[in-house]
Amino acid sequence: MRKTDLICGIAAAALVVVGIVMAVRVYLGYQKGREGYDDMESAFTSTADGLQDGNEEPDGSSNPENENTETDMDADAGENVSDSASNDLPEDAPERITVDWDSLTESYEDCVAWIQIPAVEISYPVMQSEDNDYYLHRAPDGSYLYAGSIFMDYQNDADMEDYNTVIYGHNMRDGSMFAKLKLFRDSEVIVLCPYFWIYTPDGDFLYRIFSVHSVNAVGDAYTISFEDYGTYAEWFDEMAGESETDSEISSSDIGRVVTLSTCNGNNATRLVVQGVLVWAEYGGQ
Repeated sequence: MRKTDLICGIAAAALVVVGIVMAVRVYLGYQKGREGYDDMESAFTSTADGLQDGNEEPDGSSNPENENTETDMDADAGENVSDSASNDLPEDAPERITVDWDSLTESYEDCVAWIQIPAVEISYPVMQSEDNDYYLHRAPDGSYLYAGSIFMDYQNDADMEDYNTVIYGHNMRDGSMFAKLKLFRDSEVIVLCPYFWIYTPDGDFLYRIFSVHSVNAVGDAYTISFEDYGTYAEWFDEMAGESETDSEISSSDIGRVVTLSTCNGNNATRLVVQGVLVWAEYGGQ
């Protein structure tokens, strides 16, 4: 065997070994992420038995008007966006879970919410830091994790009272994090269950999906602050009009929005799934 052939053979074998090692590291990283989040879900959440029976108001707080939710912008505009949230839990609303907030926030002080999207089996804690970089590749405990965490934009208030609350998550190849958001491009998936839950220490919030579309990575979908109610109403109509799927939401249904954002396969665009608040129960479960 010629020396050059031997060298080429050794180099090829080395590349194969490196490839295998990298593949194993990626697999173990995915596994670590899945197991970690599964453990958190088991430890801190449980099925909320009886919460949907008769759409009752067990603590008298399911009507947002029972709480002072009006912001300065609402008052100036003579409108209260949270009025769009009905007193009655929709009959087709997915079952709620309960979150052990005392234990969860004691263990993970940056956890501000829990998101549950039943149609695509997404259920994760939502973190928030002082910037939008910290949890990109960190687990809720702060350790390195390529898949990172689901996290809320640092500019948002965690009380869910902003007109547009933005929540980010990676589009992971193993289908974890926000990868399954792309399934909402199929109208049949939305018909299956058009809602998602956001749970916080202050209450439970139900959102109905009204828009699914691709956006510029720094586009209008990420607007958080609005000059006035009129500007916000125009933005809401624009977002609804951009949807790739049919929506039963009209301008009369305007309310506070949660924008879920994930990667779209390139650096220039993102996929967003947007839901409008339709029901809330303040004060926790």
